[in-house]
Amino acid sequence: MMSNLELDKARAELKAIGADFALLSSSENVTYVSHFEVPVDFGANATFAAAPPMALIGSHDSTAALLLTNSYEGGAKRQSSGFDVRSYEPVNWDVPVDNRLNYLNLLRDALQQASLSGTVKLAIEERTLPASALRLLMNEFPQVQLIEAGAALSAARLIKTERELGLLRFAAAVNKAGHTELRRQTREAGKNEFAMWAAVINAMEQMTGHPLMVFGELVTGTRCKMVNYPGGPKDVITQPGDLALMDMSPRVNGYWSDTTNTMVCGGVEPTAKQKLYGVAAREAFHAAAEQLRPGRRARDAYHAAADTFQKHGLTIGHYAGHQIGAAVNENPRLVSYDDTPIQAGMVFSIEPGAYEGPNGEAGARMEKSVIVHDSGPEIICDFEWGF
Repeated sequence: MMSNLELDKARAELKAIGADFALLSSSENVTYVSHFEVPVDFGANATFAAAPPMALIGSHDSTAALLLTNSYEGGAKRQSSGFDVRSYEPVNWDVPVDNRLNYLNLLRDALQQASLSGTVKLAIEERTLPASALRLLMNEFPQVQLIEAGAALSAARLIKTERELGLLRFAAAVNKAGHTELRRQTREAGKNEFAMWAAVINAMEQMTGHPLMVFGELVTGTRCKMVNYPGGPKDVITQPGDLALMDMSPRVNGYWSDTTNTMVCGGVEPTAKQKLYGVAAREAFHAAAEQLRPGRRARDAYHAAADTFQKHGLTIGHYAGHQIGAAVNENPRLVSYDDTPIQAGMVFSIEPGAYEGPNGEAGARMEKSVIVHDSGPEIICDFEWGF
């Protein structure tokens, strides 16, 4: 059996808060503990599934069960590490089935097999646990004390394992392929944003060999003057000298990459104002990255980015970044009030930006991910900056 260090870390943190078991229901935490890349549901799977894929794990014993629809059973068995995969039938095209009843029977059996009795404490995720599951727990397992699992899982996921770092590096490499393609697309003006976006997605999917879950934005021209999310692509043709800003977040093998670049279309020189924003954003990134060293605080990176913009006569437009892993946006965040100590093994996407505003015409955001080491930050997804 393959080792599962992520599951071991989750169990240790759950034990620390007094939990005997945990019933996890968020896609990122189920992915984290099981290694199964929980799909983003759509189509028939989204319509007929009675609940999201869930993981039941024990803190003091070897309980580790994945509970999901039978359409995901094969993938879960191939990918998961140390988990008993159990499934229910959400739909049958030949005879009617009760998907909710099938799911609740599966959940009930799993809980009974785990011997939830006495003064057992079960950690749940209030944000994502279905009401049907909560009702079953309250009605049929009234002796069980429910506590929140979120803080324990966040603590487990704070420092990335070597396996996670490998996955994040590969996701960053895939993202780099997309940004490299965007540089090619912007060498000439007169291109449609839809076509440019499609070329970027194609470059990333060619690298992985399969479709990707992607979100982000591509905005060009004066739309870069503000934070535009969701802002594009749109049916817009680029003009020589237009700014192009792309914030790209692909999910690869259950882990995310999140990067941004800003550049000028058409091979022309940027205006003085465009250069001001682009250079300031780039320098703010590097100033923030320099602060991501063990012993410093998350807020130090934010203030370094904000101070850099101020030196250019600009104001930072939003937070300076966030951790990244099984979720695209994780704690701690690079904001003025976050005192979380920086530790080796953290991975941050640093994304400082500044924007001229509704009455302006320019803005820029620059974002790459860094791994924190004792010796300093390691930039991953190191594509060529637009400025």
